[in-house]
Amino acid sequence: MTKVDLTPGFLIHRRAYRNNSLLLDFLTLEHGKIRLVGRGTRQAKTAIQMFGRVNISFSGRGELKTLTQWESDDIPRRLTGETLILGLYANELIDRLLHDHDSHPLLFKVYQTFLSRLDNADDLQQQWALRIFENQLLSELGYGLEFEYDSSGNPINELNHYQYQHQLGFTLSETGKILGKFLTMFSSADIKQKPDKSSLRIYRDLNRQRLAPLLGDKPLKSRELYFKESIK
Repeated sequence: MTKVDLTPGFLIHRRAYRNNSLLLDFLTLEHGKIRLVGRGTRQAKTAIQMFGRVNISFSGRGELKTLTQWESDDIPRRLTGETLILGLYANELIDRLLHDHDSHPLLFKVYQTFLSRLDNADDLQQQWALRIFENQLLSELGYGLEFEYDSSGNPINELNHYQYQHQLGFTLSETGKILGKFLTMFSSADIKQKPDKSSLRIYRDLNRQRLAPLLGDKPLKSRELYFKESIK
């Protein structure tokens, strides 16, 4: 019989399960990504909200444990519009890429920092925060990149152009779209260095290239949602 009391976590996904219950996926500080049954939670007066840190208790004998208690441990965070889609996208990446029960305490803190950066930030700041989160997520999962040296072992020059090649890294290229200064900025992960829109598109495309082999052919629902939102 497993019993865990009030461990920190974030709800990242939920769906209906049997009668009045829910299947709840959490990213937890101590136990990684876990799935719990929330019995009777579909009609609960107070629902667990995404994007806010909670302390959860759960127990059970089998693979699928039962949520027994939860309490909020964060400021209220109601994301709306495009900000909501960014949060759902981050949640979907976690849900798709993490293995169950693999502990990632650093990633837990990275995700918490990302959510805090969405508060009271403009669109460019939020997009930059998302790109930093993607990069840190990939690094935590063992797919980090060397931003200080190119694929030949030479130091990155801020004035040179580079292109990204899967499993090789950054190669010097006169036609490459990635300026060395972009790599230096990405490496620093400084949220205060807000790139412009064209630079953010380069970071977006770079991360999509890196994520594609891990995500496979199944599309991300949050990306489809973002496209629908952007053409309204």
